[in-house]
Amino acid sequence: MIKGLSVRIVLSLTVLGAVVTGCTTGGTATPGSTTTSGTTEQTGKGTTTTKPSGGGDSLADFDSCEVLNSVAAQLNLTEVEEESRGACGAATSPAGGVSIKAQPELAIADAVGDGKKSDTSIGPRKARLVEAPGTNTSCLVAVEVSPTSRVDVIASTRSLESSCELATNVATAIEPKLPK
Repeated sequence: MIKGLSVRIVLSLTVLGAVVTGCTTGGTATPGSTTTSGTTEQTGKGTTTTKPSGGGDSLADFDSCEVLNSVAAQLNLTEVEEESRGACGAATSPAGGVSIKAQPELAIADAVGDGKKSDTSIGPRKARLVEAPGTNTSCLVAVEVSPTSRVDVIASTRSLESSCELATNVATAIEPKLPK
């Protein structure tokens, strides 16, 4: 239990560090379009639901824990639970963990850190691998959902190599479940 807690704390701090360092773009903020479109459905018993249009390319309805739970068994992940601000984490053996989080307003180019960065691909999608974004044994794989959004997979284990392998394996497993 303590080991799982410490892994979750390290992962949470690492995700926070990756997000904070990704928010260093200078310039002047300008508002975008506030027009939204969608489809309204009449469901049973008089309720209506509105779904965003665009063929499911939005991260608005992305459930990181649902996605992580769907691949947990094949990747030997345990203790899948929600962390902070929409992130979801899981434990691995021995002494490791992985976390995923949607970044609806950050491109893969915004994935930064002190370690080596390399462009790669996960399935048909562009991705960026960042070694040691928060600790010297963590690894981040940012998978592109759109030119301005991504899903981050961050892993922390006993070594940088195994963390990058875990992050890449989880990213590959969840890629088909990401919005198109």
